[in-house]
Amino acid sequence: MTSKICFQNIRFIRSAVEKSQFLQDHPVVTFIGRSNVGKSTLVNEIVKCKNFMKTSKTAGLTKMVNYSLIDNKLYFADVPGYGFATFERDNFAGLMKDFIEDNPSLKKVYLLIDARRLLLPADDEFASYLESLHIPYAFVFTKCDKINTSERHFLRLQEEKLAPVPCFEVGFKMNQNYQKLRDDISKVI
Repeated sequence: MTSKICFQNIRFIRSAVEKSQFLQDHPVVTFIGRSNVGKSTLVNEIVKCKNFMKTSKTAGLTKMVNYSLIDNKLYFADVPGYGFATFERDNFAGLMKDFIEDNPSLKKVYLLIDARRLLLPADDEFASYLESLHIPYAFVFTKCDKINTSERHFLRLQEEKLAPVPCFEVGFKMNQNYQKLRDDISKVI
């Protein structure tokens, strides 16, 4: 039985710049993707707080693992993205390598994809990396409110190819879809 998370009691706890500072007292979920995929906007919608995470037009501002406690049950970890176009496992090092590969509290990764771009090789490579480590993950297609009928058709085809990995579609005023994502996040505790 899962304990429901209300996503109403949210507070920043701390930033980690090295592995020894990773928090271990609650399960951790993280959202990661290419630069400018809409991570801050997504998290703000999930926690129903418009200004919880600062949104920026400038990519690559996150340099640390930033922990926020949700309802005293779960951490959201705000982490650096993996760039615009490439992810190479052999070059993935340092803080993020430790966070992904040697972090027993990490329970799920939500891999964010801009619905207007669909999966690029970097996204496929990152998903394969997570699979090789047996880390549960799901795809979250952001900016779905900005796609046309033709793009929506290609999104559906993409999701069919990704099955059985869970896929979520979110965008401005897609409240029901955010609730589905909240429900999925609640399952990790």
